Amino acid sequence: MVFIAHQGLSRGWLPFGRKGFFRRIEVRRSEHPFFYWLLFVLYGAGGVASMIFALMLLMGHAAPLPVL
Repeated sequence: MVFIAHQGLSRGWLPFGRKGFFRRIEVRRSEHPFFYWLLFVLYGAGGVASMIFALMLLMGHAAPLPVL
C-alpha cells in the first residue's frame, strides 16, 4: 500500500475501486485534489499499520489473526 501511495505521487493518480487493478477507477490529483490526498493518507496509513503488525508478529508481540 505504501508503494501504491508512492507511485501516486509521481504519476498524479491513485487506483481506487473494488476490483483493484483489473477494472480500476483512477482518482487524479488535478481533477479531485481532496479525494486524492484522502486516499493517499489512507493508503499510507494502512501500509504503515500493516508493516508494524507484521514486525510485531515476527517479534512475537502480537497474536496472529483468526482463521474464519
